[in-house]
Amino acid sequence: MSQPVLLKVYGNLYPADAADLEALSRASASCVQEGDDAVVTLAGDLLRISFEGLFFPVDDVLAALAAILKPEQKGKLDVLDLEDWRLTRHLFAEGRISSRSAPLNNVLDFSGH
Repeated sequence: MSQPVLLKVYGNLYPADAADLEALSRASASCVQEGDDAVVTLAGDLLRISFEGLFFPVDDVLAALAAILKPEQKGKLDVLDLEDWRLTRHLFAEGRISSRSAPLNNVLDFSGH
């Protein structure tokens, strides 16, 4: 029986290495999603985060990221909260994390959907 998807979380970090993969995998270890797909993966020097389910430890992942983020790394983490109908985007650049949030309707209007 499948569970309802309340959160969709997608992100990336570039350039990344095995230490980044380990830190973010550890921070997101409490995630439970259907299937055997890893939440955090590394392909070359591109780290990806992909999650769909009920709970994602955003604060833990951002704290882990803040501890390892290097000035030359860039990326983002998009958290789509389908229950509250909100998108929160966390941007990573120049060793800092910035965040902003908007209702999904605003996001869809802006993108022409």
